[in-house]
Amino acid sequence: MKIEQATASTITELWGKVEPRAQQSKCLEETAQELATALHTQFQESVVLARVYFTVPFGTLPGTNKAFVQSLAESAGAASNLKATTPVLSLIGTHGQEADWNDRRKSKGHVGIPLVSSAFVDAIPMISRLLKELGVPLDWVDTQDAEVIKKMDRAAGLFFVENAAEATDHQGRKIIPAQDFVSGYNLKSVFGVGGGYAGGQMLVIVLFCRDLIPRAAAERFVALRDAFKGNTSSLVETAKIFSAA
Repeated sequence: MKIEQATASTITELWGKVEPRAQQSKCLEETAQELATALHTQFQESVVLARVYFTVPFGTLPGTNKAFVQSLAESAGAASNLKATTPVLSLIGTHGQEADWNDRRKSKGHVGIPLVSSAFVDAIPMISRLLKELGVPLDWVDTQDAEVIKKMDRAAGLFFVENAAEATDHQGRKIIPAQDFVSGYNLKSVFGVGGGYAGGQMLVIVLFCRDLIPRAAAERFVALRDAFKGNTSSLVETAKIFSAA
């Protein structure tokens, strides 16, 4: 099925397939992986890759994730800003047309992005635009005001890049910097929905598509965000995020 063919009922039915397993999940990662798999499977005519991210404090990351994030911060000269409490936008669910995209542990460049400062985030066009469009101003990265994240859902924000090959930001940078990925997989549109939990954690679901997706079709997936959050709040509250390092 193509994304543009999705209706509210389609989204409800998709979650209906995920929910039974979600209720049995022992950690957030298990539910996120089920969702990513269901999204790619249901909409594989459109979706090249489906991913789910969640903010996790640097100090509580699995060892391999922590090493990756530390190295990334050092390469950007931002290691001094990295603290145990620094939120890291971490990959917790992934599924796509390549086998290596079906296991977060095989990700080579998207394991986690440390939100160490607004300047650091502003240097990453996709993440900068994603946060802004989901209702999170960049200065939140410096203040870490949990109230900002709790209010995300009220904005019902949508990260939306209609044409991944051409879209640029105010500095003229490509919103999707990995243009080899865009051209190699004939990527057209990228969109994402996100929301906040009561504890100030952030959820983001992103779909990379080979079709030009109408904005109205992408907006229907906000309901999926709400369903996911409603079924995983207890896991988040008890900090049961990863299944293993």
